[in-house]
Amino acid sequence: MQLAVYVTPKAGRDAVCGWRENADGSRELSVKVSAAPEKGKATKAVRDCLAAFFGVPKSGVKCTRGETSHHKMFEIPISQEELERLL
Repeated sequence: MQLAVYVTPKAGRDAVCGWRENADGSRELSVKVSAAPEKGKATKAVRDCLAAFFGVPKSGVKCTRGETSHHKMFEIPISQEELERLL
């Protein structure tokens, strides 16, 4: 499934923080990572954090949009029901 993610780099620790409501009413999953936003390090850290949180292999989590943005889109091999159960 496609999952919209808002990334906060250079945080104190890596963590999935829950849903973040945007001004237009859409939701993004808020993820904080300690990695700096340089040379893809933060995006890789988000991938690793999401894989650990959802219990899927790192190779199954792919950034499909927003490599250099705070707003990213990830493809994650889970169902909508699993997503809602875990969050």
